Amino acid sequence: MRADHGPVIPVELEPGVHGWLVTDYSTLISWSRDTTVFTHDARLWRDFTEGRVHPDSPLLPMMAPRANALFVDGTEHQRYRRAITDSLGAVSTARLCRITGMYADRLIDEFCGRGGADVLNEYARMLPLLVMNDLFGFDEDQGLRFVTAMRNLWLGVDAEKSNADAERALSEVVSDKHRAPGDDLTSRLIQHRAGLSDEEVIMQLLLVVAAANEPTSNLINAAVRSALADPAVTGGDAVSLSDAALNDLVDQVLWEDPPITNYPAIYPRVDIPLGDGRVIEAGSPILLGFAAANHFFLQDNAEQMAESSNRAHVAWGAGPHRCPARDEATSIAIIATRTLLARLPGLRLAVPPEELRWHLTGLSWIPVELPVLFSPQSPLLPMPVEGTPWRPSDSPLETSERKQPTSGTSPLSSLSNFLVRLLRGS
Repeated sequence: MRADHGPVIPVELEPGVHGWLVTDYSTLISWSRDTTVFTHDARLWRDFTEGRVHPDSPLLPMMAPRANALFVDGTEHQRYRRAITDSLGAVSTARLCRITGMYADRLIDEFCGRGGADVLNEYARMLPLLVMNDLFGFDEDQGLRFVTAMRNLWLGVDAEKSNADAERALSEVVSDKHRAPGDDLTSRLIQHRAGLSDEEVIMQLLLVVAAANEPTSNLINAAVRSALADPAVTGGDAVSLSDAALNDLVDQVLWEDPPITNYPAIYPRVDIPLGDGRVIEAGSPILLGFAAANHFFLQDNAEQMAESSNRAHVAWGAGPHRCPARDEATSIAIIATRTLLARLPGLRLAVPPEELRWHLTGLSWIPVELPVLFSPQSPLLPMPVEGTPWRPSDSPLETSERKQPTSGTSPLSSLSNFLVRLLRGS
């Protein structure tokens, strides 16, 4: 496309709805930082405001105007973003690492004895959901309904209903936290000095979860694939990978295989001449092509990249809207990869890389599944005796205060058991 159109490419988002894709690294950064000419405010989206986007369009949940930090600018954006960053900042690194490691171990316990698994659907997609469910203070029923809705949104399944279901579940969570606040992100957003309305709290929660779940899952998946392509790992030396080596591996993945490819959109406030006779009209959505921008930067700066560790990728965005949860997402991905490699000796792909099947959307491209083989291992915790199924807690060794089980209950909560069925499509 660049050969035909240059670094700024006209695209059709869906039949009759048009926009642009910027694939040049410097242009992407410059336009993302220029809040005078460009805005994230989708109220300027001309096709939307003039009625050319169908009410059932799958574009709407991801692009329609919302009162959250991604879709506004200026003081409104600063108010929302401060509430998010302060609330996330109250989660200590130690707690995030503890609960991520706990859920990672519990998920691996479910399949470690089999000698094989689908790491994408049984692990990478489930881990961020369980961590977010914990940090947001959802109860089990709310978590089940919200997770289902968010997965369907990302897959473009009945977008209007899925969006409504997600908002309904969050509305219930917010109402519950007004009555009984806790040490969770939802309660902190409600209590923040920004004075968010309940609707604004719900919109920020939707943004944070949407930005945390599927992209973090994609990052874990890509990091595991990258690790399994490393001779040190395939040669059986995975446990010796240092934290620094894992950090470098994840940074390389963020350059070469970012979890989001073409999102979000910015909108020019005025017509933008491209210098070749073409004009981007005011109000036309311009998708930020993170994957392409990284790719061409690497291509043009191969020698520089080979000589030093360069972390100037745009996988997390650029400018004032750069992802506020990038450190948390990176930590989850590193812990997920480290735990998997340490727990499963001989971990390797079950099929050649070229035989993986891929799911492509406008936002990302990921394998349909990631089948692996390994030496069967015993779970860290034994299957619970009848009457004491495992329930998530802050302590990996905590086994008290358990709920009464049904027959044959596994060590995981019914939320994670539901996720297994959901993500397998059963």
